[in-house]
Amino acid sequence: MAKSVLIVGLVGIGLAIIGRALIDDNGYTIQSKKIPEDLEVSAMNHLMAEDLSMTTSMFLKQLSSQMQRWANQDLEDQELQTKFKEEVREHPHFHGFAILENEKVISQVGQIERMDVTKLTHRHMKSNFSDPYSIDGKQYMLMGETLEDGRTVLGEIDLSFVKSFVKGLASVADATGTFFVSGADPEVEWETTEDIPENLEAETVPELGWQIVVHSDNHKPEQFQQPFYEKQAVIKFKKREVASTWFTENQDLLVLEDNNPLFVVESKTESTEQLIQRLRKEYDLAIAEPNYKISKQVILFSTDPNERRHTPPRQTTREQNRSRAGDEEDQHNVLTTKPNDEFFEPYQWNLDQIEIDEGWNLSGGQGIKIAVLDTGVDPNHLDIAEKLGPGYNSFDDSSDFSDAHGHGTHVAGVAAALTNNVTGIAGVSWDSTILPVKVLNDEGEGSSFEVAKGIYWAVEQGADVINMSLGDYYSSDLLHDAIRYAYEQDVVLIAASGNDNVEDPMYPAQYEEVFTVAAVDEAKNRAFFSNYGEHVDISAPGEHIPSLFPDNNYVVMSGTSMAAPHVAGLAGLIRSLRPDLTNEEVYEVMRSTAKDLGTDGRDPYYGYGEIDIAAALKSIAN
Repeated sequence: MAKSVLIVGLVGIGLAIIGRALIDDNGYTIQSKKIPEDLEVSAMNHLMAEDLSMTTSMFLKQLSSQMQRWANQDLEDQELQTKFKEEVREHPHFHGFAILENEKVISQVGQIERMDVTKLTHRHMKSNFSDPYSIDGKQYMLMGETLEDGRTVLGEIDLSFVKSFVKGLASVADATGTFFVSGADPEVEWETTEDIPENLEAETVPELGWQIVVHSDNHKPEQFQQPFYEKQAVIKFKKREVASTWFTENQDLLVLEDNNPLFVVESKTESTEQLIQRLRKEYDLAIAEPNYKISKQVILFSTDPNERRHTPPRQTTREQNRSRAGDEEDQHNVLTTKPNDEFFEPYQWNLDQIEIDEGWNLSGGQGIKIAVLDTGVDPNHLDIAEKLGPGYNSFDDSSDFSDAHGHGTHVAGVAAALTNNVTGIAGVSWDSTILPVKVLNDEGEGSSFEVAKGIYWAVEQGADVINMSLGDYYSSDLLHDAIRYAYEQDVVLIAASGNDNVEDPMYPAQYEEVFTVAAVDEAKNRAFFSNYGEHVDISAPGEHIPSLFPDNNYVVMSGTSMAAPHVAGLAGLIRSLRPDLTNEEVYEVMRSTAKDLGTDGRDPYYGYGEIDIAAALKSIAN
């Protein structure tokens, strides 16, 4: 018997040595993937043009509502007038505001460079507009409305927001056909709409007669085409305590990120393949792999960050929200009437389609923490600031989760924007707390390392749901490790399927612990860009979705990035109503109550169908 054991042991050692030798001889090769480009550029550009046009319409409606509110204030009250002047100065879009009676100014705040009501030559419903004009290199326009008492309110509008949102994607022409906003493409030199090539997509802004012309070629920038960071590796030690000694023995490696037992290292002399091959021989390392890139999943593919506004977050409201998030009361806040948010009825078709009204009668998401792993969240946006819990920045381990890109702010708003507060939009799980986790930088790019760190942090903070509107096509052991850890801690994990109209699975969407979301349009058809496959669990609205944008703005975006937070919000509503359900049971509730779309039963395009919030909550209410 002892001999048998000895022989088996020797054979085992021999096989291990042979295996190591084979690894050493064969080297390490990073698997390359060629994802087919199955999206027509014209279709993508048309969708972008529609989103940009709707965004501009929302922008104008927001301005109109603000002017009406200001006009109804009693400006003869000195205290109110002081507060009003401060509000106008802080408003990002108004250069100046005035009230006129018989064409004479009776009240004015700020500076209006062109006080000329005769320039208001365009009318839409209650509002009148001028053509855009330039002052010191900045674009403005006049906007006026007549009040019931015959007075006129006039605002000079700073059009910087339109330019910042359009970025390098499009150019905008006014009603005369003259371009006043151009993208960053140096080859675009149009002066009027008569110069536009025939193959470009354009959309009209109905309120103004503006033409928004998209000239995106839909090609990702070069830095996004390489799937990993060259000469870098992500490593995980089997034991934390050996890290210091190990690095002493490997001083040629530069430590870029230190989050023991996780590290990102860089070699100055080795290629990525050579570095990984070397590290995989190290006994002390549990994981050694490339530092894979991960990006947002939104159709509006701009990598230009918005200009940062250095305003401190509202600490008071956030502290109040932390206290509320920890409240153990059993009472549930519900909505029994339609919310009064200004964009709810005219723009949020997506919420009506998923039967949210009846669902809100049962749950508002109270006491639930939804972690949004993304580009961060604007800490000062009035439609979500008081909903924010503590946040985290995976890049510098700080609490600075500010969002100069806008993608994360938009995603967070879909999941849980402040609701029934007159302004803005309604969020799905409107009474939940958002944990903002910045794992993508201001260009919308991160890595498996940052995302994994963000997951661990969110779990430590007690997240009930994690939303990941991000991904790429390379599996990461490090990321999957973090996903498994969160799943084992009973966290609901939601991910976007991707926007390339391909069957190839993205990660983390492919991992079995993750609930994967595809996108549908307003007609309940699969969004033409939505990735598909057997890993798709469910569908949600993902075209023309209105939500928040930094600096108290609102924009329309499309993508599976927008579909995912609808499902994260539903998970929040379920966990609030039935905190006894496990994450797997939450998944099953959403699957079993979905509206079947496509072929009967589950299919690779819609999963189990589109989420039905009312049906899901009714099924567990008792």
